[in-house]
Amino acid sequence: MLNELLEYQKLDIELIKLKKEEKNSNSTESVEKINATIKDCQNKILDLEEKSKDLLTSFEKLMEVQKKGLNLVDRYKNLDVENMSEDELKDYESKISQTAKQLTELENRLLSNNQQIKQVVMDYRNYRKQLLDAKDMKEDLKKNSEDKKEQQNPEIENINQKKLELEKLIEKNKLEKYKLMKKDGIFPVLVPLVDKRCGGCRVELSSVALDKLKNDGIGECEQCGRIIYTDKK
Repeated sequence: MLNELLEYQKLDIELIKLKKEEKNSNSTESVEKINATIKDCQNKILDLEEKSKDLLTSFEKLMEVQKKGLNLVDRYKNLDVENMSEDELKDYESKISQTAKQLTELENRLLSNNQQIKQVVMDYRNYRKQLLDAKDMKEDLKKNSEDKKEQQNPEIENINQKKLELEKLIEKNKLEKYKLMKKDGIFPVLVPLVDKRCGGCRVELSSVALDKLKNDGIGECEQCGRIIYTDKK
């Protein structure tokens, strides 16, 4: 019975190893990191879209102001300055100067607005690329995981079949104890005796438990409940 149960545990260890390899091929940490990048890029793109709308609105307003200023300049140009009095000329020159100053300031604001728009476009392209790259990486991880799983399926099925065959040879109560302990996170269930100690929890066994091991070659840890075995009788 011991040999069959040990072989059964060995198969379980192989299954755990296969599942770990599959998990590593699509690690939770990598997926979470990629998802965080995707979410961050999506949020920044949304922010840029809102910013671009504001800049466009601002640009349209500036263009409207510029149009009014240029119309004002055209109106001033058509005035008959030759028949103006000295005071009228001074007022005229003052208005021309003020309008020219306002148009220069307006031009600078338009230039700043255009620069911001260009930056938004550059940032959008950058975050868009990051987003697409992250999605491609996520898709690659998913494909690698599926490929790994597909490769492992025949091996897993073979191991499970061997386990079913071994279950027919193992005492029912021993198998139930094994499965229950494994379910409770106590694994490996079968451990060797190591210097009078349990090979699992490392607690030293009592003389009674040691005598049983000496006589039967198999016993139970009084501390963790694991099945302890030894080749010495």
